[in-house]
Amino acid sequence: MLSGLGLLAVFVLVASYVADVRTEVDPKIKLLTLSKPVKQFESIPDNAVTEVTMPKRWAPPTALRSRAQLVGYVAGTDLRPDSLLQTDMLVSPPELEPGQREVAILVDAETGVAGRIGPGSIVDIVGSFAGAPDRGVKPKSTVVVPAARIIAVGQPQLKGGRGVQPAESDPKQVVPVTFALTPKENLHVIEAESFADEVRLALRRPNDTSPLKKGELSYSRPDAG
Repeated sequence: MLSGLGLLAVFVLVASYVADVRTEVDPKIKLLTLSKPVKQFESIPDNAVTEVTMPKRWAPPTALRSRAQLVGYVAGTDLRPDSLLQTDMLVSPPELEPGQREVAILVDAETGVAGRIGPGSIVDIVGSFAGAPDRGVKPKSTVVVPAARIIAVGQPQLKGGRGVQPAESDPKQVVPVTFALTPKENLHVIEAESFADEVRLALRRPNDTSPLKKGELSYSRPDAG
């Protein structure tokens, strides 16, 4: 009887030890680390992030588990490669960088990727110009400002054309969108608002600020005009 009790005690101790060891290695979760350095107040690009697997027991509670958690944030300090990304490393981006201006434009709620943009979104501002066929000027679509950062999105409002009109006359919902732009980019947007038939937004992937190739900046049909 004593021998049986001893065996039972040993079994309980072994089972407890095995369970404790298992919690050290299982279950595993995926966390995010940096493969490249990121400077303070810079967005963390997708190609600078790698996934690592770690036992859940040893994962810090503030560790990031999804790339979606990086959207809309920038590095709060200089980050080194192989850093395990955590929530306290990220801060909201400053509203404006040195030399930038706040610029607000009205975007068609139907064609301006409404509902999919927000503070921190990166978009290309595209203007469509009708041209003047009688003078040999072809219609053209042009990227007015590539990789523009949105800092605020307002509520939809009823507008018509380029000015306020009665609701029954050419009703149209537009959304005020505020960007952080340089003075030169500001002038480009003002010109597009004044002369373009339509201004649209092309939504990019989160944190994508890569430059466009020359052939991607404008388009005009070869047979236009």
